[in-house]
Amino acid sequence: MEVRDAGEALYIACEMEKRAIRLYERALIVFGDGDCRQAIGQILSDERNHLAQFSALGAEAPGFERAQVLAAQAADVLFSGGLMEAQRKGAFASPEALFAYAAAEEAGAVERYGQFAKQLTGSAGEAFAAISLEEKGHYAKLSYLAGQEK
Repeated sequence: MEVRDAGEALYIACEMEKRAIRLYERALIVFGDGDCRQAIGQILSDERNHLAQFSALGAEAPGFERAQVLAAQAADVLFSGGLMEAQRKGAFASPEALFAYAAAEEAGAVERYGQFAKQLTGSAGEAFAAISLEEKGHYAKLSYLAGQEK
């Protein structure tokens, strides 16, 4: 996915985070009575914080037509199979399985944000380098909670 400027990259980042939030909100509804309730809530809180951080960067949103294209591209990046795919992958079998699933999804986000950092120059590139670093920390935390310390 090629981005033209920081606004497009930030739009995609926000859409990815919104998608994650929707998945974990639905997971609370479906799996909220099970062992994973606390883990889901913890991950959901982290994702909401990420969205707030990325939104606060203040880049102008791309035009409506371009935003539609970007939204479609973002949908294929993070949690592309939604809640049912997460269930098929065993994400809600236990809190550890959920943390492992979330860590795998974060690895994709780290890669994508790292690509944005390399594509963009100046403050936009620096912003995405910082976002990538934030996501690496989230990945490490999730991996630790999953018992996969990496």
